Order: sequence, then C-alpha cells, then structure tokens
Amino acid sequence: MRTRQGILFALLAAMAAIPALAAPPAENGSASVTAQWTNIERVSDTVPTTQILAHAFTMRSNPLHDPLFRALRNLHTNDTRLQFWFSVTNLALPELKEPTATETFWNFKYMDELVADYYANTSGRHHINMGTIPRWMFKVPPVTIPSDPAASFYAYTDGTRGDLLKDPSGKQFADYQVRLFEWYTKGGFTDELGKYHKSGHYYKIDYWGVLNEPDFENKITVEQYTRIYDAVTTAIHKIDPEVQFFGPEVSGAEVSWAKYFLNPKNHSPEAPPVAWFSFHNYVNAPNDPSTWHAKYFTDPASGPTDGASANAFAERIQQVMKIRDGLSPKTKLIVDEMGTFDVVKPGEEACRANEPYTAFNPLYWNANGANWAVNFITAERLGLPLISVSQMVGYPTQCPSIAMFDPDTAKPNAHYWVLYLVNRNFGPGDKLAATRSSSEDVVAQASITPGGRKVLLINTTDQPMDVDLSGVFYMPNLTAEVVDQTSGEDQPRRESLTDRHITLAPFAVAVVLQ
Repeated sequence: MRTRQGILFALLAAMAAIPALAAPPAENGSASVTAQWTNIERVSDTVPTTQILAHAFTMRSNPLHDPLFRALRNLHTNDTRLQFWFSVTNLALPELKEPTATETFWNFKYMDELVADYYANTSGRHHINMGTIPRWMFKVPPVTIPSDPAASFYAYTDGTRGDLLKDPSGKQFADYQVRLFEWYTKGGFTDELGKYHKSGHYYKIDYWGVLNEPDFENKITVEQYTRIYDAVTTAIHKIDPEVQFFGPEVSGAEVSWAKYFLNPKNHSPEAPPVAWFSFHNYVNAPNDPSTWHAKYFTDPASGPTDGASANAFAERIQQVMKIRDGLSPKTKLIVDEMGTFDVVKPGEEACRANEPYTAFNPLYWNANGANWAVNFITAERLGLPLISVSQMVGYPTQCPSIAMFDPDTAKPNAHYWVLYLVNRNFGPGDKLAATRSSSEDVVAQASITPGGRKVLLINTTDQPMDVDLSGVFYMPNLTAEVVDQTSGEDQPRRESLTDRHITLAPFAVAVVLQ
C-alpha cells in the first residue's frame, strides 16, 4: 500500500510535469526546449484514439459515408469508441416504443449497419456506448419522433429526470441493455414476451459504456446513476465476465461524482469492481483566434462543472486522481471525449449550433487539434491509459465545431491530422524523458519510441514561434512532420531542419526526430 507521503510525492511530481510549465511567457516569439534522455520520468500507458458518433453522415445512403469511414480506417486507432447519442434518436434506439402485453417493437436496421461499418473499419479493442434510456422508461408524456432516421431531435429527453424513472432500481434498463449486448455478441436475445430474435452477430465488445453524460441527458444524480450502473454491469457481467465497463461518462462533474461513485461502499456487493472512471471535457471560446490561447490552454477553470482549458483540466484530473487513490486505487481514469467548442454566435449552445462548416475560421481546426495534443501530453505524464478526440465528424445541429472531417470537401481537417500524427508516432510503451520548455507558449514532450527519439511540439498561440531544439538533439539534419495552416486538409507535411531550429506556425503541432 502506498503511504500518504508517497501519494503526496507522486502528486507533486505529476503537477510539476504538467504542461504548460510555470515559466515566463515567450519573448519575441521564441522558445528553447531541453530534454534529458537518460532521465525517464514515466513509461507511457496512453492510447491516442477517437470516437465516431451515429448521425446522418454514418448512414450508408449518405454520400459522405464512404470517405468518412475510409478516414476512420486510415487512422488505425485502437480502443475506438462507437457512440449512439440520443439527439439522433432513430439511430440510437432500437426499441422506440414500449412493449405491450401482445407486441414488442424491436428494429435494429440502422444500428446494425453502423455497427457493421464500425467493426469493418476499426481494429484492436472496441468500445461501444448504447447508453440512451428509452423515453418510455420514464413517467413523462410521449413525444413525436421525426420519421427521418437522420434527423436531429434533442427534444427526446425533455422532461426526463432520474426520479421519474419507472424503475429506479435500474433493472428495467439493465434488461434492455442485456438484450442489446446479446444481440451483438451472442447471436440474438429473448424479448419481453419470451420470443427469441436471431441476429447472427458475434462481435467482440471489449468495453461497454453505461449511459452517456447522464447528468446532462436525463438529469440523473450520481446516487441514481450508481444504482443503474450496478444493475447493468452485474447483468452483463453474467453474460460476458471479460467485458469491462466505462462510467460515469460525465463532463465537468467528474470531481463531485468521483467522491460518491468511487466509494465501494456505495455499490452493490454483486456488481463488479469499478475498473474505469471515464469523463469528458469540452471548453468554449468565442470565434476569435486571439482568445484561443487563453481559453483553450491557460485559463483557470471558470466553474466546477464548466469545460476547462488544458491547464485547468490537468488540475481537475489530479483532483480526481487524489480521490481515486483514497477510495478505489485500482480504478483507471480515462478521458474518452475531448474537444473544443468555437461559439460563432454568442449564447448559442455549441452542439445544437446550426452553423455551416465555412462559419469557422480555418485556423480553428489547428487550435482544436493543438488543444487535444497538449491534453495528450498531460494524459501521458499522469498515466491515463486512454485519451480520445471528439469526434470524427460534426455538422449543423450536431456539434459542428468538434468535427475532424470537412463535409464540404469530404476530407479530414487539421483536427484529424493531429490525431493521425500523434497516433503514428507515440503510444503505450514510449519512455517519457524529462522535458522542459522555456516558454508556456510552447508545450513539448520528448519520448524514446520504437522509431527512435522524438519530440512532440505544440504552439499554443496565434503567433509564429521559433523553437530552439539544440538542447534536445545534438546532431543537425532533423526531420519534422507538421500539421499547420500550410498542411491544411492534407497529410502532415515533412520539413528538413538543418540548424536544430523550427518555426511553428500558429497552433501548429509537430513531431521532430533525428
């Protein structure tokens, strides 16, 4: 068992390593980076990955379907998450109507197509979240759902609350989740009336998410969620004892929820131990590049449940780690949704925004990717096993500002190419060397990888930064792979460095190697 002194020392050491390092701001747009290759501070556990959300563009009838899935396949990410979200209701729920005494209403047509495409275009471990609670499980009036399966429909959860669940024990929802799980892993299920439905599916599901942002979607409290989580995990664990569960999937409330959810005393003794504590982060900024450095990278948290800049989110992760270490030290922390919001119209809710892709400054996609890259370094330094980019594609009314894909050109954008660059160069097993940047404006991490010594560099400002790498590499003739305004919607460009200096364009992300 770790001593209190040991926990405190580890926390202080982690805090000292968080980007950006406490240092004076850059002068004249320059910074120097140093690395101690013989001082290995940690071996990375972190898997860089992404999620794909069920929506209009994932439907096979949509012209963007094929290029979207081709882009997903070309990422070669592990632990890729498939999320069925309530806002595209017809795609998220295979049982939209409550069963009667004589009839059930199961329909997997659209869900089946997306699950098949997801497995065909991803590899390694698979993470699925089918966490929308059917509205008919709440004591609320019905709503008229659009007949168009691609339509956005946020009203589906209006009025739902945890205290309005017909079965607050979670068993009714657990039975529903078991049928979904059996449909995709066991070849079929027996419905509420005792009739067997054959699917022929025998997919391997490694991770199963239990609800998604339940405090936001259904106004569910942590106490109510814990009962539901225990009911679902206990039931599915009997079917497949190898599947692991992600929860509580909250965004901004992770500190307060950790205090209750990570306490074993609050869980059923029949439920499997909490193996993973999952949470999200989205930070807002106005549509003005001069605000992005502060909003996305350096600002302190504005509130306990608000999206946080990279620095503030690192502090929040450490708060959760401290709670975890005291209550459930074997639980692993993961961030399985991470993104930024660009608020084009003040006061508009970012995910419901109806702006076209062209409403966003092209530089925004670089800033979005740079934010994730900084958070990736934080995850590596703190030992988070997984950090996920949100999301493969967004579009008007479906979180347009977290897109990784341009619906107008059918090409990935800079946000996508940052993940591509990081995933190609870094991953679990990399040795993280002690690294320092002279400026908070440039975040850096040097790593010893199977491909050699590499340094990940991020410019967190809207101005060019000249970076001196003579304290990292001792020989000239370096190679850099760069995502910036010049690379645009194309693959990272390659650049030869003859003098151990690199100029990073605004919000550029680069990997430099000997």
